[in-house]
Amino acid sequence: MLFQAPIAAFLLVPTGLAAAVVDPFSEPDEADAFRIEEEMVTVASRYAQTARQAPSIVTVLTDREIRERGFLTISDMLSSLPGIYVTMAPEGRSLAYFRGVVAPDNNKFLLLVDGVPWYDGVYTHAWIDEYIPLENVRQVEIIKGPGSAIYGTNAFSGVINVVTYSADDLGGAFLRVTGGTHGRHSAAFVMGDHVELSRGRKLGVAGTVRFMGTDGDGLEITPRGYHNIHGIQPRRAMNAALRLQTDKLELSLAAVDYRHTYYTQPQDDALDVLLQSMDEFNLSYRDQFFNARYRVELSRNLSLTPYLYLQHYDDPGAYAWFSDPELVTDGDTGEQSVEWRSTLVETFKETTLTGTGVDIQARPGVSHVLVGGLGLTYNKTLALEDLQYTDLTGQPENAGFSIDSANDTTYNAFAFVQETWTALYWLELTGGMRFDMHSTAGPHISPRAGVLVVPGSSTVIKLLYGSAFRAPTVREAYVLTVQDSDGANAWTAGNPNLAHERIDTFEAEIITSPWRVLDLRGAVFYSSVGDEIDKREVETPDPQLGDAYYDNFAGSDVVGGEAEAVLKLDVFEFGASWAATIAQDRATDRQQYEFPPHMAHLRATVRPMDALRGSLLVDAFSKRPRAEWSPDAGLADGAPFTLLHAAIATDLLASGRVRADLSVRNLLNTEYSTLIYKDDANEVRDDAPKFPYDLEGNGRTIVVGIEGEF
Repeated sequence: MLFQAPIAAFLLVPTGLAAAVVDPFSEPDEADAFRIEEEMVTVASRYAQTARQAPSIVTVLTDREIRERGFLTISDMLSSLPGIYVTMAPEGRSLAYFRGVVAPDNNKFLLLVDGVPWYDGVYTHAWIDEYIPLENVRQVEIIKGPGSAIYGTNAFSGVINVVTYSADDLGGAFLRVTGGTHGRHSAAFVMGDHVELSRGRKLGVAGTVRFMGTDGDGLEITPRGYHNIHGIQPRRAMNAALRLQTDKLELSLAAVDYRHTYYTQPQDDALDVLLQSMDEFNLSYRDQFFNARYRVELSRNLSLTPYLYLQHYDDPGAYAWFSDPELVTDGDTGEQSVEWRSTLVETFKETTLTGTGVDIQARPGVSHVLVGGLGLTYNKTLALEDLQYTDLTGQPENAGFSIDSANDTTYNAFAFVQETWTALYWLELTGGMRFDMHSTAGPHISPRAGVLVVPGSSTVIKLLYGSAFRAPTVREAYVLTVQDSDGANAWTAGNPNLAHERIDTFEAEIITSPWRVLDLRGAVFYSSVGDEIDKREVETPDPQLGDAYYDNFAGSDVVGGEAEAVLKLDVFEFGASWAATIAQDRATDRQQYEFPPHMAHLRATVRPMDALRGSLLVDAFSKRPRAEWSPDAGLADGAPFTLLHAAIATDLLASGRVRADLSVRNLLNTEYSTLIYKDDANEVRDDAPKFPYDLEGNGRTIVVGIEGEF
């Protein structure tokens, strides 16, 4: 304990306070007490650390902060953080871009729920919408930067770990009911408590059931005259989860039934929008999750945790549209008539994901913490098909979106190790590496290194390096599509010769508290992104892949920095942050599409008493580059915009057993839009619009919540 005790004191004791030195790993009671003052996270290293101590740049948002800042989804949280930009996919899903790294799906960051990866087996998409209910969330841990040294593929530019309530967190139950604009309504029941077993043992039981829906606001005319669904998209969700825990065993079950409308197709007539009805045409996600882990204590300083998770994703969909009317002349009579052409697409996407392995934690010495593990993930595609029907025909016109049975399974075998060494009372070193053998892209090694310096009790400096990769998805690697006689593809074809994407990031962070009331943080980073996977369109079709297929591109160089300050004055708290991110495409020397080079966030919170809190938040974004990427479409850059949000929360009702809160997102009802993805920009043309001009942002959203404790 000679070396570890002083650094533990620096990292865990609040600035300006004197306290006994505690090792949080060997003294669990004291560690729990420190959670009040210091944010404890597991996402950085798979074991409990303070956010300051973790060898990553970590942000933590607790359930209390979620309520007092009025966040309704994970997207809202991410939108308030420097260096992360949230936009919308043409399919209607929210997308998060970390530090200038953009993608048409959320597969360049990894979503974990209680440490378990959640992503479908076709696109490996991570959900940040109403798919995840915040009612059951204790805290959300967010890493900006690579995480493949611990988590493997998809932990590319960031990691999000959603920590749900356990029996230890609640000791009872509560019912939360909300209602608001856009027809928003929800009800959630959350419980957690202990059941006495024989011989003094206890079983922790926690569970939740949540229903929510929002009907949207109907039609709106976009700047180019196309109809769109304005305000919050129509969405519906049902969630259920059960979690059982003993001192060694944890079992969890979860089910999600979520659906939303589809934005993609041209909407130049009101009928087109009506064809996106929630009841008839939607993208659905009917998914189930099972997780089991058992902790084996081999000695006081060595434990093994074997685990198994099983996931089933059944994600069907249907969408339709009318083409422009055509003037048709009868060859016999010469009479002319107007014909409407309709198209219906029915989609089938069903996969299973299995993961098994063992995690290892060891303390070979008082100044060393060692974590490691090995495992295997196995993905099976049960159905993958898009069927297109024209003019209500009984048989699909094109059934070429599918995969060969030889490629309907992928696997990844891995092993990793990481050691943290408290070398001196002011110096902590972290080094680690993970080896992945992925069936699609072959082997990859993801190293990690970190230096943590504590020059004084109020300052922490981190110097970090990490490498990460993203393996090609089933969609990118194996989808087969029909070609016409000219070699034109009906859809973008998969390319089995793809290499994995890779990123190397160097970053530094300083956290300091020059005064007890003031916390300052600054960070800089450089990322080199290589072999980026995207759509390629060619004039001369490839004999096997056609004229449109996925391919590897040169990638980009990204450099940026961010600064943050939090001032705490009695009942007031003020926060401000600013981030600058410049991403340059290597092949063209053009600035990366869609990510704002500058963003700023302001927050003012007042707490006249602990049970009454109010917040004002400002999110400001500079223009988003686009003109260079869409010369044929002639589209301007995305205009800058600023959003104001407000929230108030109280625990004063019924002696604290009834809580109420009010959230107002986009308080000023500011009109703004998100840009379609860069490879679709040239499809937006006056002669053949494939997409609406842009996707309208959410208008003013007011939600009132009432929560009763049992």
